[in-house]
Amino acid sequence: MFRRSHSHHTILTARTGAAGVEFALLLPTLSLLLMGVFDYGALAYQTMQVAAAAHAGADYALRNGWNQTGVQNAVTGATALTVSASPAPALSKGCISNNALVITTSATCSSGLASGSYVVVNARSPFSPLLAWSGLSFPSTITAQAVVRIQ
Repeated sequence: MFRRSHSHHTILTARTGAAGVEFALLLPTLSLLLMGVFDYGALAYQTMQVAAAAHAGADYALRNGWNQTGVQNAVTGATALTVSASPAPALSKGCISNNALVITTSATCSSGLASGSYVVVNARSPFSPLLAWSGLSFPSTITAQAVVRIQ
């Protein structure tokens, strides 16, 4: 009662279990790819949340006027993330020149128009990726800024 052994040709051409072996070989690569997608998605989401927090502080100043504590509270309360209003919101006189705010002490701008009162709101939040990627650089802090003219 001896079993007939498989020939070498049958053993070499058998495909049973090949999909499992291929999946096992690809699983580490697929896992790293999935974690990278997750990290980039988390970075994009948190960047949007920090920008929304800065805009919430600017909206508060636009609706309620200058109140540093109120603006800071609007920034920190805008999202469930840990967001700080840092550097602190500031009220400054300024002029718009080449699409940028130029801080001034003068009552008039170089264009001849009156300078305005601007609130500059900053927001920042720490960020840590799921994995420490050696070849990719992720910021350790996400920052955003919003500026609004209130007068």
